[in-house]
Amino acid sequence: MESQRIAKLSVGFVVTLGAVFLLGGIGSSPRVQAENTSDAYEASLIEKGFEIAPVQLKLAGKDRALVGLGSYLVNAVGDCNGCHSAGSPPLAFYPYVTGRNPYFKQRAKVDPTVYLSGGGNFGSLGIVGTPTGPNGYAGPAIISRNLTPDKSGRPEGGRTLAEFKEIMRHGKDFDHIHPTCTADQLASIQDGATPNCIPTGPIVFDPSQPPYQNNPDGNLLQVMPWPTFSHMTDHDIEAIYEYLSAIPCIDNAVSAPPAGAPNELRNDCGQ
Repeated sequence: MESQRIAKLSVGFVVTLGAVFLLGGIGSSPRVQAENTSDAYEASLIEKGFEIAPVQLKLAGKDRALVGLGSYLVNAVGDCNGCHSAGSPPLAFYPYVTGRNPYFKQRAKVDPTVYLSGGGNFGSLGIVGTPTGPNGYAGPAIISRNLTPDKSGRPEGGRTLAEFKEIMRHGKDFDHIHPTCTADQLASIQDGATPNCIPTGPIVFDPSQPPYQNNPDGNLLQVMPWPTFSHMTDHDIEAIYEYLSAIPCIDNAVSAPPAGAPNELRNDCGQ
């Protein structure tokens, strides 16, 4: 009888233990699998980022995973170099090495000498400022910024991560390059002046319709698609910042900027 009781207890223990493992597996397996799948997916993006980076990266002191992910976001998801690069006139915004243009069925190669160095001239955009005065002044030329790190090692003119997040999330123009025109500046425009400001006021698209009031805020970047970027996670923005901190600095501190470009294009590598 004693042996039968022990046998029953043993069987009960095995069944109970098996149930614990089974329930534990049912309860945790999907989450564990999801985490493993997510980790594997991000790892693939990181490696792809290193594969497509068009310049030599400086990884000393950097988070390798963030750099790789940032490269993927900058070079595969967002065409950052499409706006923040400029070839020699008349090939504005031309990012490729001569003879390596994929649109000509050539093997693509990004020109590292202008990679993310800024200088893309968007001109005086009537969609940004209201054409004002007898000369139809629509505001100053808007030039894409140099995103490469400066002598501090921080990207986009030495911006901190906190400042970079403000740019990406809220479009804040820390350089305040294109302020909204003051009343005095608007009056000067009527006399033919072209101050470095964005004019405001009524604009008529259809003479049969009431005028549309155009009031751009000069504190905000007017061309960069920050409203879209604002939805990025902190992790994504931090990855982009880490990648931009790892690319080579392009020093244009002493070279003349493109016509109409203010000093935000100047970048001092400390050399």
